[in-house]
Amino acid sequence: MQQRALKTKGKILATAVRLFARDGFQGTRIDDLASTAKVNRQRIYAYFGNKEKLFEAAMLEVFAKANAEDDKLLALSEKELPELTAILLQHYLEVHRRHPALHRMVGWANLQLKKPSVWMQDIKEKSFVHLRQLYRVGQTRGIFSERVSFDVYIFTLLAVTYFHSANRITAAQTISRELFTEEGGKSLVEQMTVMLQNTAN
Repeated sequence: MQQRALKTKGKILATAVRLFARDGFQGTRIDDLASTAKVNRQRIYAYFGNKEKLFEAAMLEVFAKANAEDDKLLALSEKELPELTAILLQHYLEVHRRHPALHRMVGWANLQLKKPSVWMQDIKEKSFVHLRQLYRVGQTRGIFSERVSFDVYIFTLLAVTYFHSANRITAAQTISRELFTEEGGKSLVEQMTVMLQNTAN
């Protein structure tokens, strides 16, 4: 593919991420994408096939960039086990902060996709394999409860950090504005660590 074509394709994809994250799959029209990206709508079909495939490409773009941050987790070792929960909470909160389209695309995907994309199945596998091994060692040392599986543990971390990012406006009104301040974020990490590790003590 020529440089100009690559640039056009990249511009379409960047526009798709912005509009899909804002308006969702159903709320985004190909004509809007074309006019915003300043390209002929036929270019969109030529590069991506159809709207569904473009949405998947946009999702992959967002997920891949956010997931690349997880490579940092591969450097974690057994010496970090006592702080593992806090480290992971801080990491996932930071991922959402650095990639604001992530929680929006996750939300739209769950609301509007009829079936999950195949590529999503293993996208976090590399970091999860490593974290699963560390978690198991932590269980044998009494840091984590034997009654709580790694799947439930990591789901809880991802759920809390997703909710904190995706529901900032409503949760600040219905729960506490303090949770969304800098100090509140630190307190959230500290108290979640107690919740998830104290059961073993």
